[in-house]
Amino acid sequence: MYTTLKAQFAHHGIWLIITKKSVKNINFRMKPNKLYVSIPHLLNPNQAISLIESRLAWAIDVNAKLIQQNTAQTSPILWGRPLDIQAYCDKNGIKTDDIKLSNTHKQNLLMVIYRQALQGKLPILAQTWQPIVGRCASEIRLKKMTTRWGGCNTHSARVWLSIYLAAYPYECTEYVFVHELCHLHHANHSKAFWQSVEQAMPDYRKWHNILRQRSI
Repeated sequence: MYTTLKAQFAHHGIWLIITKKSVKNINFRMKPNKLYVSIPHLLNPNQAISLIESRLAWAIDVNAKLIQQNTAQTSPILWGRPLDIQAYCDKNGIKTDDIKLSNTHKQNLLMVIYRQALQGKLPILAQTWQPIVGRCASEIRLKKMTTRWGGCNTHSARVWLSIYLAAYPYECTEYVFVHELCHLHHANHSKAFWQSVEQAMPDYRKWHNILRQRSI
């Protein structure tokens, strides 16, 4: 019943969780990458869908703010492992201005590190997965996206990847790249689309679930 609605939210990196409860009014509770909705047992399904759909823009905005707050409060990680920002910068020739980095400076450097780390993976990412999927991206761009993990322009075959992917195991980046390439076969999230994803990457659900269940 809510499949299309959930796909609409998932397109923006938000996992929609709907539960029927003994409540008088529909309730919304936002967490990073998750929207919990409690609906009254007697609420008409079509009315519920309309009310939830009307909160999409709000959910996208609040989710982006929650992700930014969460990123600032957590210890830095790269490819799923703890990251010593100063040591990484020293090793990779990234200049730092402060002996003791402020939180704001650390976050700015982290974005530089994420972009550099992902940029270094792009050649092997394309060489490995484009032949498997059977489609090629005309260009792969990195973008600071907080509401989506990736994007694909099916007309130009241009693919975008969120730089926040560098915080997760590299396989998560591979999954998102495969996901976006498969949109060049199917410009939707139909059953055929997911079959093409699974054919290219049989264990995609593992990496998909990591990104869905954890915040950036």
